[in-house]
Parts: sequence; structure tokens; C-alpha cells
Amino acid sequence: MSQNGANGIKSFFRRGKGYLTAGDFANEVRRELISEVSNACVVVQFYPKSRSKRSRYSSENDVLIEKSVKYMDFCLLSIVYVWQNIRVLLEILMGRPLTGKTHVGIRRETRSNGDVYVYERVTGYDPKTQKTKTLSTRLLGKILAGSTEMIPTRPKKKRSEVIEAPVQAVRTHVGLQKILEWAGHESGIDADLQRSFEIGDALKLSSIARYWVATDGDTLPRMESWQVMNPLPYGHPITQDVYGKLFASVGRNESGVQSYFQCRGQRVLSTGLNLALDTTTFSTYSKNQIEARQGFNKDGDGLDTIKLLVLYSVENRQPVAFSKQPGNIPDKISLANALRQFDMLDLASPVIVADNGFYSQDNMTHFAREHTKFLMLANSTDKWVRSEIDAAREELGHFRNVCPFDVDVSGVMRRRQHGFSIVRKRTRGNFEAGETESFTRRLYVHVFHKPEAAPIQERRLRESLFSLKKDLEDGVEEFRPAAQKQIDSYLTVKRTAKGVKVDFKMDEIEEAKRYWGYFVLVSNEIKDPFDALKAYRSREKIEELFATYKDSFDGRKPRTWYPENLYGRQFAQFVGLGYHCFLAKRILDVKKALSEKETEGKTKEELSLEAKLLAWLNQHSLIQILDWFRCVDYVAATGNASASKWTTETTRRDQLFLKMLGVK
Repeated sequence: MSQNGANGIKSFFRRGKGYLTAGDFANEVRRELISEVSNACVVVQFYPKSRSKRSRYSSENDVLIEKSVKYMDFCLLSIVYVWQNIRVLLEILMGRPLTGKTHVGIRRETRSNGDVYVYERVTGYDPKTQKTKTLSTRLLGKILAGSTEMIPTRPKKKRSEVIEAPVQAVRTHVGLQKILEWAGHESGIDADLQRSFEIGDALKLSSIARYWVATDGDTLPRMESWQVMNPLPYGHPITQDVYGKLFASVGRNESGVQSYFQCRGQRVLSTGLNLALDTTTFSTYSKNQIEARQGFNKDGDGLDTIKLLVLYSVENRQPVAFSKQPGNIPDKISLANALRQFDMLDLASPVIVADNGFYSQDNMTHFAREHTKFLMLANSTDKWVRSEIDAAREELGHFRNVCPFDVDVSGVMRRRQHGFSIVRKRTRGNFEAGETESFTRRLYVHVFHKPEAAPIQERRLRESLFSLKKDLEDGVEEFRPAAQKQIDSYLTVKRTAKGVKVDFKMDEIEEAKRYWGYFVLVSNEIKDPFDALKAYRSREKIEELFATYKDSFDGRKPRTWYPENLYGRQFAQFVGLGYHCFLAKRILDVKKALSEKETEGKTKEELSLEAKLLAWLNQHSLIQILDWFRCVDYVAATGNASASKWTTETTRRDQLFLKMLGVK
């Protein structure tokens, strides 16, 4: 390269105080290279063949070589100049201010209480947005309301100034967690979860379930901070992102859900096979839940509802399985699909116990054809039911038919060969599609009489009929099916030019009075009337189950957007419900054992202690009992020369309770 070319490059670098752009630098280099290469090409093009002139041109080739060396020098020089300007190039690429100039100012913020916070703010120019932006802020201090002097902010201590405590210790609440850990193991819930889901999901589910039981249904966003002092199976923080992904994963994992139901079903085989079936509804504002429909709302808030159908073990008071259904599906037509789902539980002929919401001739026909054992409350308005009541009236008056555990009730059992019929959908055997198949099955009809219930039923009918009469006279035209049935049965409605005239059907009302105080349970399995009554009343515990689900497991209204997430959340609540029911049942067993007051081999002091424990248990709910043991702490401490650990002391009464409960 010529000296002039090199000097030109050098002077170019000096322009603008040394700030070069990549484009300008490349153009200058390209211009000089083209010039030099062109000169070299001229020399090579006219290289002579004669020997006499080769020497002269050889020297020119030497010049060409010398210039090549200069090109190498130019490249090295270019690298040096690029290195010198690398800071500027990085600033350009990262959008930093071209000048690097900044401004330091003071900013004041007045809070609602009148205090003024004073900040140091560093600003600079952003060439991309062509605006000034804040580079950093630092709190200098604050001026209290009514004052003019600033109180400086205390400077942060340097790392070398931090004083390390001579003793390192950790404290956690273990009393409550030990009880929950025992419940998860003893009930088999933890093992069933780990058998049905991946270990991570299983630990998260059991942790969330325990959190809900321990806090009486506190919201999940508070769980992360609660975990700090309360160890759970899942050792990492369960944040909103963690449980959100968990619910979505579980909601899509139908195999895991059904496997867990099957595991729970197998555990109730040893304790009994009376399974209560009932539904509840929960309201939602969300329009994204596909099952949310207008239907019978048990909360009475007029919102769209989603129905939850639950199978519940009567003997051990454990929820076994559940099914989510649209809110507008009546109970009586949702039974068939629910039973198909529950067939996967592999239970050995359980007795399905249901109330009159599931009662219908079609459902009894389904039970009869599928050889499913059932116990169901029948409607006393059916003709065949009233005929059985009429036949049992005289017998119910005998003293020997009084219920031994409820003397206000008397009952008798009547055998009946009940006729069923079904229209065949497919051709099979001797029946063509569309033909009616008729058959009979033996039923045990249990008729009960409770005289104290008659005035209550009369008052309910009076309130209902007068309310319906007013609605009709006010112009209401659409009613729910049950209300419309009462209108058709007990009211006459005449529409005239002056309005609607409503009157009562007195003969029908008097006929209904004859059956007030009577109720009928029908079964194809349970023969003894009082065994049937006990089994049916046991299913009433499922109503307590639904109340617990809504109040203690944050189940009043869904807090999820997507249907899969809702299903996963409901499953986690169902697991927590298992924990709750198991603990409630075991505490009930403890109270029953204490109530028997066996004195053989016990001292007065021991009997007195048992009496105190029974009185304490009768006065406290499950959540209160669990909360009582939350104060039992575990402390592990290490020092320079020693280490130790200890737990909070407990009273003799508390120790007796844990012993009788089974907690080691």
C-alpha cells in the first residue's frame, strides 16, 4: 500500500474523535485495496517473453511482493485500530448513548401518609428512542410529614461487616405434620397416589391436600410461605406456577385419576360394601367451563352450576370416586353413566344407597337388568308405593315393629314381585329391536311410619302451594319440573280476561294427607327393615362431606380458567377430603372407645384423664384439634463445639390422645 493510502486510513480514524462506524471503515479499506490490486494487475498483464526484458520485470515482481507485505502490515494496522475502537463499536451495537454523557438529579415522591421519599436518579440519552431514560435510582432518605429535614437511609452493611451467629438453628412445626403424615400412611392415600401418578405429582398432591386440611381450606397462594415452618412431602416451594402446572397435568391424566379411584375402592372392600351415591353443585361465574349450565342450584345463587357426583363408603366414611357432570343434568338420568364409570372400581357387588333424587322406574329397571344391588328412597306419590303403605298400616301399629335405635319410627318389610319393562334397542335372543321386553324381580319394600313428620310435611306443602299460587296469579308461566308437578297435582288454574284464577284441589290434598308421616325404602338386597334404615341414614353423612368440600377445601367456586385445570383441582380437593374423612372417623372411634368407660385394670387417675380427654374432644372440631398440635415444634441446633435437638413438651392428655389415635 502506498504511503499516501496508509496516511489516508490513519487520518480517517482520527475523524470524529476516533469514533468510526463499521460501514465507513470497510469502505475506506475497500477503496485502498482496489487501488493497489489494480496496479499489481497492470504489472502482471504485460510480463514479456523475451529474456532481455525479464530482468526488468522481475524487479517489478519484487516490488509486487513488497507491496503484498505492506498489505499484511495494513491488515495488522486495521486490527489495532478496530481494537482501539471496540468500546465505541459495542456502545453502538447495544444502543448506548453515543456521547456517554449522563445526568444526576433528585426526584421526590410524596406518599399517602405525607412522607416524602428522596431518590437520586441517573438519566441518559437513548439514541434509538431519542428520549431520555432512567439508568439507575438510589434512595437517599425520607422527609417525615410536617418536617423539612431529610432522614438519610441507613447504608447496607458490607459482607465483611455481617456478624455470623455462633449457633445455627432450624425450627419447624412438627406436631400437626406428624399427625397428617400418619394419616397419609395409615389411610393408604399416599401409597395410592404414588401407585397412580409419577412420584413428583404424587408428592405435590399429598402436600396440597395436607395444607388444605391443616389450614381449613386456606387459599393456595399462601401455601409457599406456610411451607417455611411446616414441612411437607414435596420439599420444594409450591408456587402458583407449580400447582397450576400440576392441576393441568392431573386434569389430562385420566389414567392416573381412575387408577387412584380403583385403589381407594379396593381398600373399602374389607370394611363394607354399602356405597352412598349423591350429587352436589357448585356455582361459577366463568363462561369458559363447558359443564357450567343453568340447572338446579343447591346453593340458590342463580349462577351456572357444575355437578359433582360422589361415591362414598358408608362403613368407613371414605370418599371412593367422583364424576364431573353438566349442571343441567337431573340426578335420575345421570345414574347409568356414573355406574358404568364405577364398574372400573372392581368392587364385589356393592349395595348402592341413593335418595329419591335418583329414584325412577327406569333406574330401578337398570338396576334389575344389570343385577346391581341397591337401596333407594321411593316416592310416596307412586301408586304401587301407596298400595304397599296401605297394606302395611295395621302391622305398623304393633309394638314389636318399633325401631330399636329410634323409638319414634316403626317399620315392616314386605316382599314384592315387581314388574319391569324395557324397549329393546338391538335385536338379541327372542326380542327384535323396538319390541318391549317384560320381566319381574323380587323387591324388599320397607315401609316406615314416623308420626312426628306429618305436621312438618303438611306445613311444607302449605308453604309451597301458596307460593306457587301467588306466582301463577302474578303471571309466572315457567316452573321447575318438581314445582310444575305440584301445580298439576294440587291446583286448578283458569285463565280469564281479568287474569289468572287459582284454586286448590281439596280431594287430592286430603288424599295426600293419608300418606304424610310415611316413607318407603326399596331394595333388592337388604331384607331387614332396620338394617336398611341404618344404611340409608348413614348415607346422610355424605351431606356433611359436601359441606366440608365446599367450606374446608376452597370448593365453593372454581378458581381456574380451563376445564382441565378445574378437573385437576377437584381431584386434589378430593384427595384432601380423604384425609379429612379418615381423621374424622379415627377421632370418632377414639370418642366411642372413651365413652364405653371400661374400668377394668385402670386407676382413678387414668379414668379421670380419659374423662378429661373425652370432654375436650366433644368440645372441639377437627380443625381445632389439629390446630392445637401445631404448637409442637422441633428445633435442631449446631454450635462450634456441640449439636442438639428437642421438641415442645406435651401434656399427658395430649399424649393419651395421640396414643389412642395411633400416632407414634
